[in-house]
Amino acid sequence: MAVLEKIRVKFGILITILVAVALLSFIIDPTTLNNARQMFSSDNKVGEMNGKTISYRDFYKEYDECSHLMEMLGQRSNDEAAQANIREMAWQNFYDEYVLIPAATDAGIAVGSEEMADLTHGENISPALTQNGMFRDENGVFQRSLVLDFIQNLENDETGAATAYWNFLEENIYKSQLYAKYNALIASSQVSNKLETGKLIEGNNNTSDVDYVFVMADSENVEVSDSEIRALYNVRKSNLKQPASRDIEYVVFEVEPSAQDIDDARNQFEELYREFRTADNLRNFIALNSDTKWDTYYYKEAQLKSKPEVLDLINGKASVVSAIEEADDHFAATRIVDKAQVSDSAYVWYAAVPISDEKKADSLLNVVLRTGKVTEEFNELGWLTQEQAERIGAADFAQILKVGPKAVKIKQAVSQAWFVVFATERTKSDTKYQIATLTKNIFPSEETYRDYLIKATEFADRSEGKHEKFAAVASEEHLVVVPVEGVLESTRRIGDSDNAREVVRWVFDKKTRKGSVSDVIIVDNKYYFVTAVTEVHKEGITPIEEVAPLYRAEVASKKAVKALVGEVSGKIEGCTDMEAVAAALGTTVSHQDGIAFGSPYQMSDPKLVGAVADAETGELCGPVEGTGGVFVFQVTDRKQGSFYTAKDADNFAAQKGHFATNMLRSILNDEAEVKDYRARFF
Repeated sequence: MAVLEKIRVKFGILITILVAVALLSFIIDPTTLNNARQMFSSDNKVGEMNGKTISYRDFYKEYDECSHLMEMLGQRSNDEAAQANIREMAWQNFYDEYVLIPAATDAGIAVGSEEMADLTHGENISPALTQNGMFRDENGVFQRSLVLDFIQNLENDETGAATAYWNFLEENIYKSQLYAKYNALIASSQVSNKLETGKLIEGNNNTSDVDYVFVMADSENVEVSDSEIRALYNVRKSNLKQPASRDIEYVVFEVEPSAQDIDDARNQFEELYREFRTADNLRNFIALNSDTKWDTYYYKEAQLKSKPEVLDLINGKASVVSAIEEADDHFAATRIVDKAQVSDSAYVWYAAVPISDEKKADSLLNVVLRTGKVTEEFNELGWLTQEQAERIGAADFAQILKVGPKAVKIKQAVSQAWFVVFATERTKSDTKYQIATLTKNIFPSEETYRDYLIKATEFADRSEGKHEKFAAVASEEHLVVVPVEGVLESTRRIGDSDNAREVVRWVFDKKTRKGSVSDVIIVDNKYYFVTAVTEVHKEGITPIEEVAPLYRAEVASKKAVKALVGEVSGKIEGCTDMEAVAAALGTTVSHQDGIAFGSPYQMSDPKLVGAVADAETGELCGPVEGTGGVFVFQVTDRKQGSFYTAKDADNFAAQKGHFATNMLRSILNDEAEVKDYRARFF
């Protein structure tokens, strides 16, 4: 009875869950359910490293933390490029934790607390700090004292933003040092002993001048068995690892404005242009009417050389507003907003006051203007330039760079605060100009989009999902078919589109087969793709069928060369000089100077180089098997030089070390069996 009771209880819970899910399916949009199902499915892996799975949930949590940090630093994270950088940052954090740090620990590499102190505020400060604008003075010179001040003020950081930023810097310094030590370990392992160095110097300083003839082998009719191809395949199998990839062909219909669209856009712009000429509040006018945002920057005249229309306004060659500029994709016109004396940088303090307390902001402003001294409400920002103000999301702070009052009051609706910004110092000022640019992009009309979509849809429909018909219709319609080999699941760019993820997702969909043709796939609301998969390459060892044609040609060439050796040997029997050899073989004598056995940058066939190194001067040598043919040669002269030195040998060893460090990540990836599935989600 007790067992039956347990069954009833558990079964009752199950029934409750099933009923809840059924109800949810009526309430929740199917897309939402599908996303939730994907989040909790067993296939929901963003990656694998060292046997550890990175789930979508874990990855998104790390992404969210990185995004929050970037926002605290004033960097935007709402555009695709920024989000891609944050995703890469999150992935790198997992990689460092699961791959780099364990590998470095196994190699006996560590970064101690004393070393970290030295890197952050000691004698050997990390480039992460020395190259950080926050710790540079008005002349752009790094100041260790600014780092120490920043660290000492962390305990006063009530928001936690400064502490989070310092933790971020410390973590990056720590990891950078680990990488540097690991790379140094690998690079320093590439050493040559005295014997190797001596041979390298000798091999480079001894050069040979050579006369030779080369006879190409004809492998066209050479028979190669399947067993010969299989034998070569088995020897090279371990080097034939490949990622999953696809070969595709596509036709893309790129939507472009019609002549009517351009005429309509010109008429609209000319109407705005007349209003732009007389507008009093240019900032509002640009915000409401322009496709480019309001520019707060003040430019020196020298910075405007690429804008002759602005220089004409500055020099009085044009009045009020520039002439209309017509480009391929937009119309534009410019007005000068302001001319002022503006410093390149200023040492800035600021106080933040809730937007509801403007009286307090006014009081603080009056105090600093009257006394010229900051009060306890002010925070030290340091030396500020226009670029830095833009970078930290406080472009309005750059107002303080204008010659005039040393303090200004700024309202920031986003922050819901008043800021009183005070400059204790300013660098020398120059005459600078603020400009307003009215821009209107030329877009295709709905009719134009419709016409392109009809063309693309007709092509996809006539292809009937089959590559043979895709190719036939494209040929009939004289459409350009673009082939792309080796498309990876992580591929983002196809043709002119940097955001062709939907095309790639279709290509790698489980239902897509070799020979499949897609419906119209719309990318960036501009490109209409119709795509065909011509070949499917699975992850793992490249199948013998894919390399068989290359191996067959290689084996045939080698067999043809071996057969040609005997044929050439018979033809040149009795020849005593190179001219006679050339005549016997129906060819001419070629010459090459300076063949050096020790040089890693040979332009000659390596088999010829090896044979030349062992030949006597004046001796008729050959036939020698080469790559694709047979050589007969004679060393005409040998020279002993001294241009290649021990330093050159050391440089060569350093180059090998650099190559080895470049291979480090690839090797670590193989050892840790890193699998990257991010492309399935982003």
